[in-house]
Amino acid sequence: MQSTKPNCSVLSLTFTSLIFLSYIDTSFSVDLCNPSDKNTLLQIKSHFNNASPFTTWHPDRDCCVTWSVVECDTHGRVTTLAFDFSDDVVGEIPPVIGNLPFLQVLVLSNMPQWRYPSDIIKINSHLNFLDFSGLTFIDLSENSFSGPIPSSLGQLNKLQSVNLGSNQLSGPIPASLGRIKTLTHLYLYINNLTGPLPSSLGSLPNLNELGIYQNKLTGSIPPNFANITAINLSNNRLTGDASFMFGSKKTAFTLINLSNNRFKFDFSKTGLPPGLKNLDISHNMIYGSLPKNIGQLPLMRIDVSFNQLCGQIPTGRRLKQFSANKFSNNKCLCGLPLPACN
Repeated sequence: MQSTKPNCSVLSLTFTSLIFLSYIDTSFSVDLCNPSDKNTLLQIKSHFNNASPFTTWHPDRDCCVTWSVVECDTHGRVTTLAFDFSDDVVGEIPPVIGNLPFLQVLVLSNMPQWRYPSDIIKINSHLNFLDFSGLTFIDLSENSFSGPIPSSLGQLNKLQSVNLGSNQLSGPIPASLGRIKTLTHLYLYINNLTGPLPSSLGSLPNLNELGIYQNKLTGSIPPNFANITAINLSNNRLTGDASFMFGSKKTAFTLINLSNNRFKFDFSKTGLPPGLKNLDISHNMIYGSLPKNIGQLPLMRIDVSFNQLCGQIPTGRRLKQFSANKFSNNKCLCGLPLPACN
């Protein structure tokens, strides 16, 4: 009978071979991370003196696999850098960050010690504002960046979303942003921007969300802004007739916030978009009565206080959920939730 007893010498050889092959695989494995991109990232780490966001950035490890805030494509090229909050990253954005040619998403958000490059002309000539021809998403919000928005930002013609909110940016909004035909979301809120709204923004065919609240903008809203489906221009110094922003045929509109400006127009002559969920026109000089269809809208938030509105508040169960202070301090507005009309 043939023995079923294992051959120890064969097992020993097999086990030894597996150990050797495992060693070979570990020792000679090739990083997915592109060497040029990895070198650039290590220069960024050195620039910031090995601050806390870079603790996983070990030179002997694959930047596409084990490094935090880094994402790569299937070819090992860095496509995403997403930093979000660190108070020990001190200094300016290094120009070497422009040496990541496949970067598509850049998030440098809520980094209080970041500084916008002091020599903006020099860095733009090197970076073409972070010279990333493939960049589609940029978030530099909640930092301490100051100075003007570089007009060369408009040369990044693949951008879909730009967030420069909650900084200390000043000066006018560059008209060159109107060249980014792919742009769908633009956020410049809580800065010190001045001057008028550039009409070029209203010509962007895909722009559907615009947030430029809490700045010092002046002038009127360009008529071609009428197709932006979610817009917040509150807390500026804008004037004129903004009635064209409304309309019952604008079925995609969801948010209109024009509060704390100096708009003056007859609200009763406007139609309200049937899908409107957020309406705030408070603290203006808007007169007339509330449109009759306001009670049928799917409103989640409304504030029409501190205007010159008159007449009875239209009935509608949606309006019953809002407190009286959302309708108060008008010329002669009445009816629930305010006192009854005489």
